[in-house]
Amino acid sequence: MSIKKLISSYATYNLSANQHFVKWLSNQSEEQLQKEVPSSFNSILRTLNHIWAIEEMWCANVFKNEDVVNRYGVENLQSKEVFDGLLNRSAVISEKVKQLTDEEFSEKMHIKTPWFEANLTLAEYLQHLFNHGTYHRGQIVTMGHSLGFTEMPSTDFLFYSIIQSNR
Repeated sequence: MSIKKLISSYATYNLSANQHFVKWLSNQSEEQLQKEVPSSFNSILRTLNHIWAIEEMWCANVFKNEDVVNRYGVENLQSKEVFDGLLNRSAVISEKVKQLTDEEFSEKMHIKTPWFEANLTLAEYLQHLFNHGTYHRGQIVTMGHSLGFTEMPSTDFLFYSIIQSNR
């Protein structure tokens, strides 16, 4: 399997997982989504906003998009804005990844942010981005359990891949 195929699969998986989460969370009240729960970010909506913020940051750093939205420090979160913003950015990333060549995935990129400085390949940065979303979606499931939510979506990459291979 080529690196392009693998990372493209992760990009479409990331979009799909975010779509499943937005569909699931759309059935919860705004109050529940904003209720404080002990975690890295103290509410489901803040955690989802963080996932969106990181996707925006990577779109700016990796793809040099100038239309990125700064989500850091946003206090007055509204679920519809966060849901729509996350899904839109995830779709853009998925499309941009599909347009890359195998060679581009192997190119090293120097990136310096307030949190780190690195010179890794584009594939490594993208893998980190998708892993980051998975990590925080796991936190959201745990937060949802503590709030009494049910019917959490199953978004494991393995099951996503099995479904895709049977199509």
